[in-house]
Amino acid sequence: MKVCFVTANYPPEAAGGTEQVVVALARELRARGVQIAAISGSDVAHRGDDSCSETFEDVDVLRVFTKAAEFGHTEFVRPRLLAQVRRWLLAQQPDVVHIHSFSGLGLGITGVCRELGLPVVVTFHDLWATCARFFRLPKGSVTCPTDSDRTACVTCIAATLPMDEALILQGLLRRDELVVAELAAADVCTAPSQAAVKAVASSLRFSGAIEVVPHGLLREIPTEHAAEQPVAGPLRIGTFGGLVPEKGLRELVDACIAVVTAGHACELHLSGPWYDLEFAEQLRQLAKNGGLDLVEHGRYGREDRHPARDLHLAVFPSKCQETYGLVVEEALAHGVPVVVSNVGALAERSVTQGVVVTELDVLANVLGELVASPERLSALREAIPQRLSTMAVSAQRHLDIYQSLR
Repeated sequence: MKVCFVTANYPPEAAGGTEQVVVALARELRARGVQIAAISGSDVAHRGDDSCSETFEDVDVLRVFTKAAEFGHTEFVRPRLLAQVRRWLLAQQPDVVHIHSFSGLGLGITGVCRELGLPVVVTFHDLWATCARFFRLPKGSVTCPTDSDRTACVTCIAATLPMDEALILQGLLRRDELVVAELAAADVCTAPSQAAVKAVASSLRFSGAIEVVPHGLLREIPTEHAAEQPVAGPLRIGTFGGLVPEKGLRELVDACIAVVTAGHACELHLSGPWYDLEFAEQLRQLAKNGGLDLVEHGRYGREDRHPARDLHLAVFPSKCQETYGLVVEEALAHGVPVVVSNVGALAERSVTQGVVVTELDVLANVLGELVASPERLSALREAIPQRLSTMAVSAQRHLDIYQSLR
């Protein structure tokens, strides 16, 4: 069987959460005898060549470059890119097309697949389908809508894009119409969480079935990689991944300062790349002024020592409407209890042993209680399941779906 992936980006150019999931899925499917090829957008501007061919972990990837005019806020369908997708699919002759994102290449892909008689699976890795700004982090003092009313969306976009509000609304309604048509033409839709399903169904009034298929742990963690239990000395609290304000880093620093001020010894460890150096310096100064030991470890890769191995407690206080949260699995797999915010799919972690879900405004209290109670922290650690669901389960379920469509 041959399956073609459609993605917004693909490693090595990008290695965010969605890219990591897609690569892990490809790896597991190839282990089951499935041939995978991918067509990807790019964050690199068009410089004369429409595309280039690459190979990543034995997957042939066609990387397509977008011209400046095609980045326009109303360019939802990009005919030149669609033509490249069509030619590539004709050359590949897959049994199934699995669309992991529309954002890189634009809408209209399921229509092309229908013309070619190719079955389509769509997975909602993020909230692009429901939000023109991608992450449902509003601007302009508004709250993200829980239905298809776009009044708040107009205010949000107008706060960063100087356009006539009537034109913004017109564009949003057209975008919704095209997205719904795209999804209706798909054979099967999947999502990694109930939160993602709810966001799509409510925001777009999409009545089609969406099956929840959790990503799980992307790779098995050797037992010898488990983190050490706390001994004498400060408790090591930490977070890892992309270090951006939207992940609640300022709130985490404030909470840890409150813990230290209350007389409890702790360090805050941050691992991953900073995407805003000014923000990084602000947090360094905030920690210094508050008497908090802030330890930065920088970027880490698959071959590096995982940052969870040196933590006693992992905290992911994201303010984003997360659709899953791979970092939670990674921490638990290393035997580290976790505290998360109650936003998006992270709220669903309340049923996961070893995880505490909290509102951000009481994060300091929650951390203070855990730091002050070694017994409770130990109980959380002992409650972590011995085995966690993995990408192998997700891959097998998707393979079953592919075979049913074939």
